[in-house]
Amino acid sequence: ITQNGESKMKAILINPIDNSVKEVDYNGDYKQIYTYIDATVFGLVDIPNDDSIFIDDEGLFKDTQHCFLFKGIPTPLCGKALVLGIDHKTGDSADANSTIQEIRESVTFIGTKRINHSEHGFTIETIN
Repeated sequence: ITQNGESKMKAILINPIDNSVKEVDYNGDYKQIYTYIDATVFGLVDIPNDDSIFIDDEGLFKDTQHCFLFKGIPTPLCGKALVLGIDHKTGDSADANSTIQEIRESVTFIGTKRINHSEHGFTIETIN
């Protein structure tokens, strides 16, 4: 808890724009997630250690996007992402259980991609 009474949790920010993975503070307000990941809507992807990745739910609808792969997830994830744990008793977010090293070892940055949409779905192409 901070000096002004706000809760402060350990979160991990994955930034494929500058290829960084770093620890950040999360104050427990879901609106801060939007700020961290530069999104207006987020989705969740479950990962090991009872953690979840908060990701731009509209990331694949953008024409170009910085993307990364996460070990065990077959589809590229696009845009910035925030890793947080979960309190199973309340369903609220909690400190990330994964270490920053575990997240770094699970992330492979794959650069800027063009996302093509059709009636059959989407394809992701490398931009030269």
